[in-house]
Amino acid sequence: MKGGGGTPALSRRWPPLTVTREALLASGSDERFRALIDDLLVMAHQLQRLRLVLARGLGVSEPQYRLFLAIAQLEGRRGVSVGRVARQLRVSGAFATMETRELVRRGLVAKSPDPSDGRAVLLSLTAKGRSSFERFAPRPQRINDALFRDLSAAEFRTLGGLVRRLVANGERALEIGRTMVEG
Repeated sequence: MKGGGGTPALSRRWPPLTVTREALLASGSDERFRALIDDLLVMAHQLQRLRLVLARGLGVSEPQYRLFLAIAQLEGRRGVSVGRVARQLRVSGAFATMETRELVRRGLVAKSPDPSDGRAVLLSLTAKGRSSFERFAPRPQRINDALFRDLSAAEFRTLGGLVRRLVANGERALEIGRTMVEG
């Protein structure tokens, strides 16, 4: 039946596809695509919960845990700038500065002036921060080993590449979504 508000025409698909790229369809169906998105959402939720559990184990908030790890991984010999940590975590410099204050207050992170730029500060773990991290390290090791236990080295490399591409595509998709909402 066509027209006037009755049943959709038989030539129309119901429900409409959520994707149109052939590479993402199986026999004209988006069922596998939708299942993948559902699985990715479940995994994202699991990762967030795992990060929260680990943060609590270290006695900090989840954002502070992410900052603590980034500082530990990026500090090198002289420390790391707030801006570099913020870029690594894809957060604003103001957010990184605000959350780092608590890590400094707890004695886990130190701030020092950047000798090459008098306006900037460098972040580094304190002796207390390093000691806490060394005692704490078996927890994320155990969790991460369990999370990725069934992946071979080749699969892990492939997954890393795929996720990097999806993150980049996600930024473009967000821009499309913002454009649709705003205008």
